[in-house]
Amino acid sequence: MIGIVAFHVVLLVLALTIIRRVVPVKFVSNMLDYLHGAIGITKPPVEQAPKFALIWVVALTVIVDGCIAFLVFLTSRLP
Repeated sequence: MIGIVAFHVVLLVLALTIIRRVVPVKFVSNMLDYLHGAIGITKPPVEQAPKFALIWVVALTVIVDGCIAFLVFLTSRLP
């Protein structure tokens, strides 16, 4: 439980630092370049890097929460 809360706090702090421009846009853009290069998709322009980073943070949160909810659902059905 503590791990799940810590995960959400870290992602919330990351999102806030991106929104408030605490992290330089160039750094965010470089990190997205590595992520998009690893996946093999087109990297976004530098101006749109914060928006895409927030999309990744939200998507990661939804995926992890969905997996946890699915795991809880499956384990609650066990005899």
